[in-house]
Amino acid sequence: MLKRYGLEEIAKALIALGLLFNLVAWLFAASYYFGVNGGDIKLFIVPFIFTCVSAIGILVIKYRYTLFERYPYLMSLPSLFYRIGEERGTDNQSIAFSMIFTVHALIIAFLGFLSIILTYTVVNSIKNNAASPFFYVYLAVIAILIISVFAQYRRIYHRFTK
Repeated sequence: MLKRYGLEEIAKALIALGLLFNLVAWLFAASYYFGVNGGDIKLFIVPFIFTCVSAIGILVIKYRYTLFERYPYLMSLPSLFYRIGEERGTDNQSIAFSMIFTVHALIIAFLGFLSIILTYTVVNSIKNNAASPFFYVYLAVIAILIISVFAQYRRIYHRFTK
C-alpha cells in the first residue's frame, strides 16, 4: 500500500489556474451572450465541456490513491513509477506517484486556457461571420502542453534516478 502524500504546491497552483481559466471562458461567453447584439446559447457549450473535463481531472487527482489501490488497471502510469518502487522503496515510490499527478494538474491548466481560446474563437467567428484565424493558436498550445508533460516526467525521472 502506498503512503499518501499531498499534492505538490505547483500542482495546486496549476489546478487553481485551470479553474480560473475556465471561469474566464464562462465570463467571456456570458459577456457576449448578454452583450449589445445578444448571442447564441451554444456559446456556453465550450466552457461547459472544458469545465466538466477539468472537474473529472480534479476528482481523479483527489482520489488518486483510492483509484490506484482499488482499480489499478484503470490507472495509466509511466513505467518510471514501477521502476522507482523497485529500486528505492515505498516512500520514494509514493512521492513519485504524487508527483506524477502534477502532470494531470498541468493538463487541467492547459485545458482551461484552451477553453478561453476556443470560446474567443467561436465569439470571433460569430461576430465576423467567418472562420477564425485562431486555429494555429490551438496547435501552439497543444504543442506546449506536450512539451511540458514530457518535461515534467523528465523532472520526476531525474529526481529519483540520481
